[in-house]
Amino acid sequence: MILRVENVSKRFGQTVALDDVSFAFDSGICGLLGANGAGKSTLYRAILDLVRPDRGTIAVDGLDVVRRSLEARRRVGYLPEELKLYERLTGGELLSFVAGLKGLDNAGERDEWLAFFGLGERRDVLIGEYSLGMRKKIGLIAALMGEPRLVLLDEPLNGLDTESMRRLRLRIEAMAARGTSFLLSSHTMAFVARVCPRVLVLRRGRLVADGSPASLRAESGLDDFEDVFLRLADILPETPSGESQ
Repeated sequence: MILRVENVSKRFGQTVALDDVSFAFDSGICGLLGANGAGKSTLYRAILDLVRPDRGTIAVDGLDVVRRSLEARRRVGYLPEELKLYERLTGGELLSFVAGLKGLDNAGERDEWLAFFGLGERRDVLIGEYSLGMRKKIGLIAALMGEPRLVLLDEPLNGLDTESMRRLRLRIEAMAARGTSFLLSSHTMAFVARVCPRVLVLRRGRLVADGSPASLRAESGLDDFEDVFLRLADILPETPSGESQ
């Protein structure tokens, strides 16, 4: 099992970030959805042992993320929603630094990724001069290099143009077919419905839905997956007729 989350709870003062969350998945692409503040980022950080749950356990590739933190993290690639990069490094230098942290000797792979995202000619430009989209591409490359066992992507589409979104989708699908597993959060519901055979929905820290986009549509009686998400996230209330507003 690539990821197992069992009865995980986490509070920050009076705020309940995660409330007895349990799920597991072994392969493929799994969506993790929720409104802002639902607990997605806290869960990602708990998987990476950047925050410790108050209760429950998390294992990556069979490794407890608290007791065997370093070994578990070496199997994970991560793109945070709020991406912070070393602005005084060039794109190429940052990726070489990340490769070293991962124990990779992969100048060829780094250059292939830069070319894939159209950054080959910008590899020697300081990140401080990069646009939002270019920074996001560097963050994605850093997360995906070396084809880790598990990749956590928190809002990977922000700042990307349509063509880059398509290229990313195709690459994620190809990597999943080769054995990399993805836990992916996005507010672009059309993207989620297309690439994620399974979707988890968090609402105020609790896991309230787990199924395929098609099964969640059927259960809700709604045709548009965006409406399904809004209903499950408690953003779109039910009407007396059962129709979306």
